[in-house]
Amino acid sequence: MNPPKDLAVMNSNAKITLLGALLLLLLGACKPDSQDQSQDSAVSPTNVSLPSIEEDFAEARFKWGFIEPSGRLVIPDFYDEVRAFQEGLAVVRQKGRWGYIDRKGKTLIPIQFQGAWSFSNGMARVLTFEEKMGFIDKEGAFVIPADWEEVTDFQENRARIRLKDRFGFIDKVGNVVVDPIYSAATAFKDGIACVQYTGKYGLIDSAGQFLLQVDVDRMYHPSDGLARIKKDGKFGFVDLTGEMRLAPSFLAATDFHDGLAAVVAEDAYGLIDQAGTWVLPAEYDQLFYGGEGRWIASKGGKFGAVDRKGLFVIPCQFDEMYGFSSGLSFYYESGEDMWGIIDSTGRKITQARYPLVWPFQENLARAVVQGGIGYINRKGAVVIPPAHLEVREFSEQRAAVQVYRR
Repeated sequence: MNPPKDLAVMNSNAKITLLGALLLLLLGACKPDSQDQSQDSAVSPTNVSLPSIEEDFAEARFKWGFIEPSGRLVIPDFYDEVRAFQEGLAVVRQKGRWGYIDRKGKTLIPIQFQGAWSFSNGMARVLTFEEKMGFIDKEGAFVIPADWEEVTDFQENRARIRLKDRFGFIDKVGNVVVDPIYSAATAFKDGIACVQYTGKYGLIDSAGQFLLQVDVDRMYHPSDGLARIKKDGKFGFVDLTGEMRLAPSFLAATDFHDGLAAVVAEDAYGLIDQAGTWVLPAEYDQLFYGGEGRWIASKGGKFGAVDRKGLFVIPCQFDEMYGFSSGLSFYYESGEDMWGIIDSTGRKITQARYPLVWPFQENLARAVVQGGIGYINRKGAVVIPPAHLEVREFSEQRAAVQVYRR
């Protein structure tokens, strides 16, 4: 493949509050982090025997297991760390080694890797103790040898590799299909990856052929057929032929979603369509895509939501709002210092009564309720009461929980 001849931004997200301070209040103590075992680089401890790599991981005092939606512990708390279930398997760690279990808790792939990631399309990325990455199948056999110093998960049958400071791509049998010549590269989406070469940006197809080369300071992966660019400190948009659809004139901009993008003009946010027409005037303090055809807008310290036509379906009335998930969102009332549930029209499903909440996943959401962190349903009822030190979201009808035992 020949190299090219010549060859952002404020995508705000709803706040996700950290748990540390909360756990201090709930439990009166917090777990210590793993100890820093680094040594003074000027000292060469040639007369001591260093521990194995896995011993750098302190054994967790309180172990992780998994519950089902009834709240019953179906996989006992054996593990120092776990990841969510994907494709019927979950990644688990005991001390410094990782492996995989099934939904019944049976170890299907022995706990043997220095690092491991979730399955996707029947394959999982692993890191060996030789500091090399490859991919295994659900039998634990390597389908792509651990030959890479860095590789990402597959997306659209391509995984990004790194050799020294350059990036390329391999296919699902491990062949290099895009040479590692780029100083930056995104994952493939809709058959396209955004890359940087000799300081310039472009778009390539899955064979590594350039579809577009542009002379800009920054370029982002296309969304809704337009790619966001930055030139001389301003943001604009080009189409997939390289035509400048909206000249760089905005102080900030998000990608397009459902035909609309949030942009900043004269220090305020507004919404434009792909022709550059203002759908919502630039007079808002914050503006971000909230999912499911809703944009979350803030003005005068109050939040609401507009639809694809720029019409307010929820007036700016709440002190904070999450994005939408499964047709629901959470709103915050500062006077009560509590969160409640609303639907996509702004109808209150519950009053503001939860100190902290997390997005819905498989129709359940984590929430702080009396006694700790439990799970609520779409009507706000507590369906799994607090019983564990820490809990995570449901995935494939399993949720990781950290079990407190004296």
